[in-house]
Amino acid sequence: MHREGSGLGATAGILSRRALLAGVFAAGLSSIAGQTIADEDGVSGVVSGEIVNALSDGVAMDGFDVVAYFDGAPAKGLASNTVDYKGTSWLFSSPENASAFAADPGAYEPRYNGWCAYAVSEGYGAEVDFVNGWSILEGKLYLNWDADTREAFLSEQSTRIERAERNWPDLHAALLDGSAAMYTHAGEGVAIVHPQRLD
Repeated sequence: MHREGSGLGATAGILSRRALLAGVFAAGLSSIAGQTIADEDGVSGVVSGEIVNALSDGVAMDGFDVVAYFDGAPAKGLASNTVDYKGTSWLFSSPENASAFAADPGAYEPRYNGWCAYAVSEGYGAEVDFVNGWSILEGKLYLNWDADTREAFLSEQSTRIERAERNWPDLHAALLDGSAAMYTHAGEGVAIVHPQRLD
């Protein structure tokens, strides 16, 4: 991910619209919920909906239980505890967590549909580290690229959150239409593989 001092060029690791959509629908980088159509080249695009950080099979957040973060640690969810939300399947580690989420998804879902909060504050999309890149601030779950990006986000949290909130509507629209830059761990040569495991 491009961050000051990262040594990356402005375009290193960025997926083009075509590559992002091809990755979304073929390689399983993320999932777009909503009505889709194919363009003249057979690449799917979005007519309406949400772009949620999900696997190609529709499992949101790499199968991590978003309620568990509020208890202090990430946990993997189970297929037996699934809630459908925003066109994706959200997995939970217990029936109680699934019920809590189903009753009030907005209280638990990560900001920016699970994309990197630091990246959103800069106006682009990026994958996240579900194990080491998370934080709870003022009762909201924020996910980031990795632990270092998490620390950078936290060190400037009020400015970063303000910028991310301002950027998110336009960035979400750009992610939906494929015009936004999107960084992937694989594209940056980062050793975080999705679906991420809790090791």
